[in-house]
Amino acid sequence: MRSRTIRAALRVAFFSSVLSSIPLLAAESNFDPDTGLRIHHYTDPVPDSVPGGVTLSTDDVASLIASTSVVLLDVLSINNVRYDELDGTWPEFPPRQHIKNSLWLPNVGYGKPSSDMLQYLLKQTAKATNNNREHPILVYCISDCWMGWNAVQHLAKAGYENLYWFPEGTDGWIEAGLPLVDAEPVPVDLE
Repeated sequence: MRSRTIRAALRVAFFSSVLSSIPLLAAESNFDPDTGLRIHHYTDPVPDSVPGGVTLSTDDVASLIASTSVVLLDVLSINNVRYDELDGTWPEFPPRQHIKNSLWLPNVGYGKPSSDMLQYLLKQTAKATNNNREHPILVYCISDCWMGWNAVQHLAKAGYENLYWFPEGTDGWIEAGLPLVDAEPVPVDLE
């Protein structure tokens, strides 16, 4: 009888350990094992920091904008839409407001971006910074959005050195009572 009780307890312990590891395995599958970038569930809570960049609060962002010529990159994605391959414009997109003087570069923050979207990010960033890899760049999206987190790392890998990440994005900006302006995505340069 005692051995039956021990076997039952061992089965319970085994299945409990298997079941408790399922969320960990699911969480790990959200990241590319080679790059560490987020590849699934882009609107989940984000960490406090980003490799390759400095995390800023809303007050920090307002101070940075007031004191430098920082390039502002809004990387909110446009789901299920691709740019027009004839002229590079984005034919359909939901209304978006963002921080004044930002460049809206949708679909560049995926963990495994298509080569054209990665080139779009790098070309537009080079243009905005006059090819100066030391120029300050602030990347943002909305709160709990991994697109900015990934985009910072894409830019760091490309050699940009003064990268800032604003994880609260436009949601944090609105919460602070700061103004937003209407946004349109920057066309993709087809040349």
